[in-house]
Amino acid sequence: MINATHYVLDLETMGKGPTAAIVAIGCVRVENLVITGSLYRRVRLESALQAGLHVDASTIEWWLQQDETARAEIFNPGGHTLEWALVDLAAFMGMNAGEQPSKKALLWGNGSSFDNVIVGNAFDACNIQRPWMFWNDRDLRTLLHLYPEAKALPFEGTKHHALDDAMHEAKQLLMALQLHQTLQVGALV
Repeated sequence: MINATHYVLDLETMGKGPTAAIVAIGCVRVENLVITGSLYRRVRLESALQAGLHVDASTIEWWLQQDETARAEIFNPGGHTLEWALVDLAAFMGMNAGEQPSKKALLWGNGSSFDNVIVGNAFDACNIQRPWMFWNDRDLRTLLHLYPEAKALPFEGTKHHALDDAMHEAKQLLMALQLHQTLQVGALV
């Protein structure tokens, strides 16, 4: 698993449930313990709503209390349609239209019931095949519980900006995997 291709996903949404409306997607690719690429797409809220995704008032209230820089990205009138952003995400993960999802790509979200679930439901709502296999869903929060040292990495960028969050989480993943690898080597000695 350490030398697998990992995708660290972070979403900014207008809800907390499994069909929350996505307003930004950040994803970072890690191959052989090296960050090799990133993707960031702002999503127009109206396109997420047209796909049947949902907002909730408490999340909108939460966004109104966040840093001005983070809010500016979310409430910016530009961006892509949800469908376009998901097609870009699938291509970034190595899957083009009509292809089968990668059996090797591991998709990491920060929490077992948030990022991966929401983006998976968005793919379904847009009738786009998910670019990863369900058995390759991974939970970064659980891994960081096992390797808490990785949680101590300093944050760079703007919190609640999907790409900055995904990059930070990718660095945490790298540190946790390296700690795990060190423990495995130590156990063999």
